[in-house]
Amino acid sequence: MIDHCEECLQNTCMPSISIRNVPQATRDALAVKAGRAGQSLQEYLLARLVEIGDRVEVAEVIAEMEAIASAWEGSVTSEQILDAVHEGRREADEKWDRL
Repeated sequence: MIDHCEECLQNTCMPSISIRNVPQATRDALAVKAGRAGQSLQEYLLARLVEIGDRVEVAEVIAEMEAIASAWEGSVTSEQILDAVHEGRREADEKWDRL
């Protein structure tokens, strides 16, 4: 059995980030934005950091696309692309017809 409260467990599992040398004007502006959002400064900044962390960067998308492209053994013709688009549309139409 664990003798720690839930809050203690959360704090031991979740890392913390400290940011030094934040200009007072920046801190104040962020506090105003947090207040407008109905959040504490801590809640507001955490939400913004999560958004930044979840954001997919263009370079990541390009790298993934290049990896997919390199997996193809030959070039894809425009006819194959159009066939795939038409097939996808047919499947979508059939799905909607069943609803």
